[in-house]
Amino acid sequence: MSGCFRALLIAVLISVCCSQAQGHTVVTRLSDGQTISLPQLAAAAGASQVTLIGESHEESYHHELQLDLLRLLDAGKRPLAIGLEMMQSDSQQALDDWVAGNLGEPEMQQVFERNWTDWQMYRDIFLFARDKHIPMVALNVPLAIVRKVSRDGFAALTPEERKGLPAGTSCDLANPQVAFLKKTFRMAPHHQQNGRKFDFFCEAQTVRNSGMALNIIRYREKEPGRTLVVLTGVWHAVKYAIPDQLQRLGSGVASVVILPQTPYLNSSNSTTSEADYLVEL
Repeated sequence: MSGCFRALLIAVLISVCCSQAQGHTVVTRLSDGQTISLPQLAAAAGASQVTLIGESHEESYHHELQLDLLRLLDAGKRPLAIGLEMMQSDSQQALDDWVAGNLGEPEMQQVFERNWTDWQMYRDIFLFARDKHIPMVALNVPLAIVRKVSRDGFAALTPEERKGLPAGTSCDLANPQVAFLKKTFRMAPHHQQNGRKFDFFCEAQTVRNSGMALNIIRYREKEPGRTLVVLTGVWHAVKYAIPDQLQRLGSGVASVVILPQTPYLNSSNSTTSEADYLVEL
């Protein structure tokens, strides 16, 4: 296949896979307020060591955006890996078997549903990764640990449970995310009745962020040549969540943050403090 024909074919594929999305999507580069195209967004994502694409888990069009960007990155021949909040780190072997073609869809769905919900929301992304042999990385902290911290605080973890977690995780009250968490959860009765419970909840969120950041760093150390595309909830992807933890852990990992517009993060109140790109769908 000639170089010109290959370039034309890739351009056609990009046009086909993204034509519908581009017709309804506005991408704003927050550094200068400029509107850019999805291929331009994919180019910026591909140039980064780590790209975080936020989502509201229940919104199917957020997952469609993630898949469109993955397709564009793959078409550009950038070596990729897909990091998943939805999978706990102790399920990594199942992801490896899935990508290798050694695990069927019913079995993968069972594993997924032990970790998360709504397989159908993520199915196309999983199939794409398997068909393209793109590694998938389980990033999240085991749920039992998160639940224990949320109930009793980080200090309640045993030395064995703390293995694989950054030391001294706490609720950082200087973190802008804490103000959002207080605003969002202030109506929950157990938070109102006991202020310490909110601290535990905040510590649990920090454990998720710091644990996922540590797993990102570990994968990057093993596969420095791949762009790791991290799919996670908006409030883990935002710059003062996982990206902040990456810096606190001294990783030196450069990241790009892409967020969909939500009621809490939108064109009227978002800056480069929250994200690099904001996508209105």
